[in-house]
Amino acid sequence: MNSTGKIWLPTAALLLDAWAVLIGVWLAFVIRFSQPVTEYIPIITAMPPIEWYIMLAVIFAFLTLFSFLAGGLYRFPRQDSMLDELTSVIKYYMPAYTLMLAVLFFYRNASFSRLTMAILFLTSGGFLLIGRIFNRWLREKLYSLGVAVRRAAVVGDGDQAVPIVRHIMQHPEFGIEVVGSIGYEMIPVEGLKSLGVIENTGQTVSEYGLDTLIIAPAAGKKDVLPQLVRACYGVNVDFLYLPDIHPSNGRPKKVMDVAGIPLWTLKENPFNGWHGVVKRAADIVFSSFLILVASPLILIIAITVKIDSSGSVFYRQRRIGLDGCEFDCLKFRSMKIDAEAETGAVWAKPGDERVTRIGRMLRRWSMDELPQFWNVLKGDMSLVGPRPERPEFVSQFEKMINGYHERHRVRAGLTGWAQVNGLRGDTPIEERTKYDRFYVENWSMLFDLKIIMMTGLAIIKGENSY
Repeated sequence: MNSTGKIWLPTAALLLDAWAVLIGVWLAFVIRFSQPVTEYIPIITAMPPIEWYIMLAVIFAFLTLFSFLAGGLYRFPRQDSMLDELTSVIKYYMPAYTLMLAVLFFYRNASFSRLTMAILFLTSGGFLLIGRIFNRWLREKLYSLGVAVRRAAVVGDGDQAVPIVRHIMQHPEFGIEVVGSIGYEMIPVEGLKSLGVIENTGQTVSEYGLDTLIIAPAAGKKDVLPQLVRACYGVNVDFLYLPDIHPSNGRPKKVMDVAGIPLWTLKENPFNGWHGVVKRAADIVFSSFLILVASPLILIIAITVKIDSSGSVFYRQRRIGLDGCEFDCLKFRSMKIDAEAETGAVWAKPGDERVTRIGRMLRRWSMDELPQFWNVLKGDMSLVGPRPERPEFVSQFEKMINGYHERHRVRAGLTGWAQVNGLRGDTPIEERTKYDRFYVENWSMLFDLKIIMMTGLAIIKGENSY
């Protein structure tokens, strides 16, 4: 990315965010003190001077921009999804709003309408989200035209180099153009050319206008990093390092300082302390609420299943959950009685004749899993987590896939990171395990919220739901 792009991209985002907050405060003022609202909620004291709200808007905009700056929302290009970016906006908007309320609490020289404060939370927040969506659309258009793109080269030939290069090349909206590779061996990616050897990297950076080097060292070979650092003395170029750590050994999550010695955290319990309490509390609250709300639908489905075919309404199946413990997973029966009498434990496939008429509809819209809210309430499962597998399959997968046990470090979920990415039903278990392990290693409540939001879209698409 050229120096101009590095300046005006974040500047444009900052100006859009500032205008979003200012317009949000102005709109909140207009809404609160317009005639229709004042008729129902009259002004108790005299209408405050507009100057007070101008001052409020400036302070709020400053606090919001400072929070966004601290949260890294003005670093470009961004490689996160739109949903991730909008989630970050909400995450760093909340402290700015809270701090503004704290400032107003201690500032007694002016009195602001509480209703206006509540309205501006929605208006400014809404305009911030809309502005970010527009800003992202504009950035991606510019990136597709090659404007303000970060030019990168890959150094090394580690196993992780190929997938990361292909992923970047397939997604121009990331704003990274992989120009070629640097090293003695070519990386086997179509369209990727050799830019020279490591010793000449400094000259290569200048020749090709590079501003980023993605370093992907190969296991068992001499570390190229010291040589690369020497070759780039005096050269302004960013280093992005992909440590060659096998997934079964964990990936660096954070650095812990022990007496001045940096230690990488490769593995930790994601639900230590209050994290586990908060997640379990959220499961209890939301599962109770959803059971109550969905009870009429559950009753209708139960009656329909009973009328459609003989047999019980519910189906209990042994599954493996937290710490490898078995539990009875509840579902609406969607198959004929004794469906596995001849075949044994097998996954359902498209056009499976064992599925009943109503069962096919229930599976298409994932409504056969509504009774699992009871499993969540009991503590057998969570709203979000790796989907539980049957003991027969687990014993096979543990032998086939290195590190498969890692997915049992958390409660099984109604929905999961693999499922919202289209990996459900008869899909490669190796790929599903990668996504499950990523969830375990990177869990957060915001990540859970993101998965829940994506679940609705996944249900509508109905991929591999049979």
